[in-house]
Amino acid sequence: MEVNVDNCLEPVAKEIQTNCEKKSNDPETVKNQYHSESITEGMQLKSEEKVNEIEPIKKEYQLESSADEIQINSDEKYSEVRLEEKENQTESVAKGDPFAYLDRDDFTSEKYKIEIRNLPKHYGIAEFKKLINIKLALNCSKVKTPNRNGKWLYMCFRSEEDKNTALGILNGYNWKNTKLDASNAKAVPDPLVKKRNEQFDECPDVKKIKLDNAGAEQQMISAVTPFYNISYDEQLIQKTNSIKNVLMDYSRRLKRIKCGQGILDWLKKQQDVNNGLPCELLEIQSLIDDPEKCVGYRNKCEFTIGMDVENKEPVVGFRVGAYNQGKTSVAPIDNISNVPQRMKDVVKCFQDLVRASKLPVFDPENYTGHWRQLTVRLSLKTEQLMLICVVHTENMEDSVLNSLKQLILSYFTEGAGTDCKVDSLYFQKAKKRAAGEGNYFPLELLYGQEYIVEEVKGLKFRISPESFFQINTAASEVLFDAAKDLASINSQTTVLDVCCGSGTIGLSIAKDCAQVIGVEIQEAAVTMAKLNATENGITNAIFFAGKAEEVLNRREFQNPENANDVVAIVDPPRAGLRKEATGFILYCIDNKSLIYFIQLNTL
Repeated sequence: MEVNVDNCLEPVAKEIQTNCEKKSNDPETVKNQYHSESITEGMQLKSEEKVNEIEPIKKEYQLESSADEIQINSDEKYSEVRLEEKENQTESVAKGDPFAYLDRDDFTSEKYKIEIRNLPKHYGIAEFKKLINIKLALNCSKVKTPNRNGKWLYMCFRSEEDKNTALGILNGYNWKNTKLDASNAKAVPDPLVKKRNEQFDECPDVKKIKLDNAGAEQQMISAVTPFYNISYDEQLIQKTNSIKNVLMDYSRRLKRIKCGQGILDWLKKQQDVNNGLPCELLEIQSLIDDPEKCVGYRNKCEFTIGMDVENKEPVVGFRVGAYNQGKTSVAPIDNISNVPQRMKDVVKCFQDLVRASKLPVFDPENYTGHWRQLTVRLSLKTEQLMLICVVHTENMEDSVLNSLKQLILSYFTEGAGTDCKVDSLYFQKAKKRAAGEGNYFPLELLYGQEYIVEEVKGLKFRISPESFFQINTAASEVLFDAAKDLASINSQTTVLDVCCGSGTIGLSIAKDCAQVIGVEIQEAAVTMAKLNATENGITNAIFFAGKAEEVLNRREFQNPENANDVVAIVDPPRAGLRKEATGFILYCIDNKSLIYFIQLNTL
């Protein structure tokens, strides 16, 4: 069904024009009335009345002409369904087909999957991938292991032909004196539908009472900020205990592997002097003496655009729960303590645009709808603001897409969104990936500069849409100082900054050491690191693009300058470093200091 956006986007045009006329007379009044009256009044007017009553304004948006051109494919009877959902106070728990997603045209690795059993007793995933990708040249798109050191694994393919070819080769194939057993594997059920079916089995003849918005918001707050209701002192105690548990688990795992008697003797000595821990646990360095920095500290948030649970109104906020928990609803972020107030205001303003447009929000279950995500990056020191609007563009023609982008651009540069003072506005398309496609979709700059600037320890850093940056700027300064002190970095030290990103850590330490050598796999990040070094007048830092294990194997790293005092600082992604990279790092530092940042669950 096609929904003519003459009926969807004209309220936005009317609202923006009306607000701009009022703005020239009484800006403060418009700001206060924007959220309560203008959208409701605009949406109630008929299209013919709007065309006749709207007076020309000084800045011509041409939004009506854009709306006339837009024809967006939407869910059938979307408006009628929303009205029915609002009227119902309860919903039936009905069984659905958890495998219906396999019948859609879009690609999923679950369609063409095989199971490999009878694997050798000792093997590595890297070894297996070399076997299937290099030696056997199978077109495998993904290898999945159900658990660590599992006795079986799954292989996924992009077509039935590739899957059948692999089955014929691998079933009975002799690898490491073991005959592999390959067979078709069942697809996993959609976790959302599976959860609903479980509810049906528990009470098949009963209607469940919907969770109201207040309850949904409380669930979301508890998930996003689990320590929100305890004092900061108690938070530090719980985090310390959490780290102790990690170290204790490490000790147990170390004893289970064949690491040699020397390592076990060392471990016992460490545990004897450190209360059972494999190393000394220092006191957590925190911002407890500066309580203002303990709230509203996030400089980046990715907000989901979805529906609330009670009124089925579009909301820009955080998910109430995970998809595999059977939850797709979104709750507002008004009472989230770690989101800055300015970011909350921006989200509320963007939510007004979403609601006024009447375009359906993205449905993750069926991959329908359009409004999907809003990413906000905010420098808490320079106050520069970046927005990234992510829109699901499946079944949208180019003319439709261009008109929607123009609507967003006009809203933030000439409409009510000007109050947000956006410095950098991006648009990103998103759709269900097809076979052979990656998950990445390019970003398009609609307005402003390509980056914003953040300050850390007196240095200015460019932050692009995809730059990795510590989420808490104030805490990152404490972190960098702690790393410098722990490694006893001085004017004779060479700092090896592995997974350096845009160079934040290394450049922050550069003035206190002899040289910084940065390694990063993403070329764009390395380019940004070099620019950051130049703009801050730092001359003793060099950066290399490539995999850590490949870059560190170059001749210039075999005998680095100041080889007697080399410190490695590693801030890897959650998956960690490859074994080869770890070996090269240990060779370069030659039993000196290694600072490894481990990502734990934090607020």
